Amino acid sequence: MHRLINMYRPITATPFTDNDTYCEITPCEALRPYIRCFWGTKKPVSAQSDTASSGIVIPDTCMDIIFDINYTKNNYSGFLCTIDEHSYPTGGTIVADTTATFAVRFYAWTAILFSEEDFTGRKNSAFAVEEFFSKLKAELEPLLFDVPTLDGKIVITEKLLLKKLSTNRINNNLMNAIHYMLETNGRAKISDICDYTSVSERQLERIFNYNMGVSPKTFSSLLRYQLLWQDIALSPCFNILDAVDKYGFSDQAHLLNDFKKRHLMTPKAAVEYSRKDL
Repeated sequence: MHRLINMYRPITATPFTDNDTYCEITPCEALRPYIRCFWGTKKPVSAQSDTASSGIVIPDTCMDIIFDINYTKNNYSGFLCTIDEHSYPTGGTIVADTTATFAVRFYAWTAILFSEEDFTGRKNSAFAVEEFFSKLKAELEPLLFDVPTLDGKIVITEKLLLKKLSTNRINNNLMNAIHYMLETNGRAKISDICDYTSVSERQLERIFNYNMGVSPKTFSSLLRYQLLWQDIALSPCFNILDAVDKYGFSDQAHLLNDFKKRHLMTPKAAVEYSRKDL
């Protein structure tokens, strides 16, 4: 687990955003191998505020438990977003209540360690939290309204997550396969991954589907896209020709088409969008 997070830190379409309506907070040391971050609004948003500016959600290879909390009506909705293969736009909403968002972002391969179910066939969608985390939801629900700040919610959630963590569910074949995919920048053939892990292609398919809801081929492709996006967004000297070679694209047009298919915009537009709140 530790070696994977040292190799890979997935990012969103706006990795530099940090304000009252959206910020990311690193979990405690014990949870860092399993939780990418906590995120949400730093404090409840006042009435008549724009709580969700229009934007885009990209495939970050993560799974998120998201709670939208309405303090005015004293209710909330909670759902799990599984791995997405494609980007999708989000629209702004104006609410007349006091609300807050609180979320837990798992690495793709770690959500299973806190869940009571597997993720077979579950991708590109949102499900009620209780379908996968009924015990966590039951214990967390009474506490959501008691602590108004994001930091306070994180403290109580970390304690519950540490109690729910089941490291006996870690699949070493899955970990080895993901490690190899990362080492090869998501460009390894499935046959090579099978050789590296010493499991059959059919078995590898079952392992990935059970633990993450996607096939090895799909996940490897998503890793390549995410690694490319990190280079584009975070490298001051990004060179597209070097990226073509690094990520195994046939030429520059292949890279640009593949990126736009995942991100819904060109690399140049994606970088401009990523810094829109700065």
